[in-house]
Amino acid sequence: MNSEQRVSRGASNQQVARAGEYFVATELNKRGAYAVTFAGNMPKIDLLACNADQSRTVQIQVKTKKGRGSWHASIIDCIAMEAPPNPLDVITFWVFVELGQYDMAPGYWIAPDWWMRNDIYWAHQAYLDRHGVRRAKNPDSTHHSIEEKRLSKWRGEWEILGIFGA
Repeated sequence: MNSEQRVSRGASNQQVARAGEYFVATELNKRGAYAVTFAGNMPKIDLLACNADQSRTVQIQVKTKKGRGSWHASIIDCIAMEAPPNPLDVITFWVFVELGQYDMAPGYWIAPDWWMRNDIYWAHQAYLDRHGVRRAKNPDSTHHSIEEKRLSKWRGEWEILGIFGA
């Protein structure tokens, strides 16, 4: 098997997305939280997770990629935001999954929703500034790519969910 076949895993986009959701649910359960995925397509929520005594529940949106490249999101609902004063006020998170090679464990980046929406907003504004305040190819597109380097501070940051331990 060549290296390109090992990276691509041969899965469809839908299979990749579902695999990411299952990997995140597995990781959360492995760490002592409870997590469930949704069978259907809930807008902007792929999993619910809670701590052992069910006193804190968080909503998670999962973005998954096979390997190289970027994750895909939308500019819709992305606005300039500030961090809430209390980190436990945050109940919605994004988990980015990189499946990578078929024989390796996935990589995870866990970011608060407010931070992602703020990051997408400012990255998109910078893009528009570079292209004369319009998209270069399709002015009506809402697509936004997210490169791994933008998420570097969030790699493996499971604890921000606030659902582990006693």
